[in-house]
Amino acid sequence: MRLPSTTEMQAFIVTADHLKFTLAAQQLNVTQGAVSRQIISLEKKLDIQLFHRHARGLSLTEKGTQFLPLVKQVINQMKSAVAEVSSVNPVVRLKAPSCISNWLLPKIMAFQQAFPDITVELTSSIKHDINFSSEAFDAAVCYCEEVSDQSLISQCLFEEVLTPVCAPSLLPKGTAQLNIEEMRKFPWLHSTPQQHDWKQWLALAGDDNLLAKHNQQFATLDLAVSAAKQGFGISIGDVMLASADVQTGQLIMPHPLQLNSGKAYYLVYPEKSNHLPLHTLLTWLA
Repeated sequence: MRLPSTTEMQAFIVTADHLKFTLAAQQLNVTQGAVSRQIISLEKKLDIQLFHRHARGLSLTEKGTQFLPLVKQVINQMKSAVAEVSSVNPVVRLKAPSCISNWLLPKIMAFQQAFPDITVELTSSIKHDINFSSEAFDAAVCYCEEVSDQSLISQCLFEEVLTPVCAPSLLPKGTAQLNIEEMRKFPWLHSTPQQHDWKQWLALAGDDNLLAKHNQQFATLDLAVSAAKQGFGISIGDVMLASADVQTGQLIMPHPLQLNSGKAYYLVYPEKSNHLPLHTLLTWLA
């Protein structure tokens, strides 16, 4: 039996994640036909069928389901082996959502001072997930309700707790707290077009009316909170992520109601990882 190439294995992993050749091709930056040919070549080498082809997508066969975690393990071991021998100074490649950067950066800088021989390469992203088979990272911070991938080790950094935040200058002089009706006089800043942030918080408050002076939408939480810091309105922010700005007086929390969203920020990495500098970083963050 001829061994499959790493290109074929990576194409299989990405296709299994998306279950569509078109989406896999977009992530791998190749044509749909190229992905399809790589999967066919892999199936011929293994002499098994990995996918059921349907009119609107794919599904894994029993053999494909069995093969997927084994391939992920092989790819991750290869990446770890290359990283161990290719650098004089060990490097930890970490991916994190942009909204957590202000909280994470001081911790990374403190780690670099404590362990100057270990370099941490921090990449910021608007995405809240990770695919270690197709992305060259050793670990990532993910934002979700729970980490369901059994091939990953996860460590909860903190749970998301939401509350309104704004600049002190937005409120009348001598005022530190506002009720909901008073908050409606200001623009509301949203971190998603769906406005889930305010909807969830208002529901807890027993008020599902999104009526405000103006509703402004942003692509990410950090953009919405940044606009709030500049006095453009009131945003729903995370208590932990906003804590540093609250301590310096750049933000205030004008209403006492806080909502536990059910989601959290998790530090995740492949279960089979033997990257020693990574585990030094994980211990530090814990």
